[in-house]
Amino acid sequence: MKRLVFLLILICFSVCALEAQSKVVKEFEENAEGYKFFAYQSMLRMLNQQQDPDFNKLIRDLDHIRVVTTDSTGTNAMTAFKRLDNGIQAEGFEEILTFDNKEYKCHVYEMTNKKDKSTWVATFFMYGRAGILEMVGSLDIKYLNALANLNMETLKSLAPELENMDWD
Repeated sequence: MKRLVFLLILICFSVCALEAQSKVVKEFEENAEGYKFFAYQSMLRMLNQQQDPDFNKLIRDLDHIRVVTTDSTGTNAMTAFKRLDNGIQAEGFEEILTFDNKEYKCHVYEMTNKKDKSTWVATFFMYGRAGILEMVGSLDIKYLNALANLNMETLKSLAPELENMDWD
């Protein structure tokens, strides 16, 4: 009996954890040929070389960040962007913010699970490529200025594929 109760509790926790993550993001990550970056809170803390306490407050409720882009550009990338957008909306994410112009598109969505943990997803089309950013948890925006003190060289060493990116 105890074993059955334990299994039921474990299943409930697993379902709640899965509910907070987007299946569209996971599927896109598995199939995309472009850039992929995943970081848990602990990895992000390594960027805080100056031990800024505000940075730790900024990310204290963050579980992880995932960024995935396409390798293709042009029409294929725009098709991927539209498919991502439609998939995120179909999962029940609520659109929070939209930036659309000829060159750039970015749509920000949010969904809260039963434990009040938010998942934020941004679909984007920039520089001819489509992509998606998923953030599970939240940032305390009172401490957003702490991002100015991050050591981007550390990020480049943690993710060598970022070496060729322009940070200016």
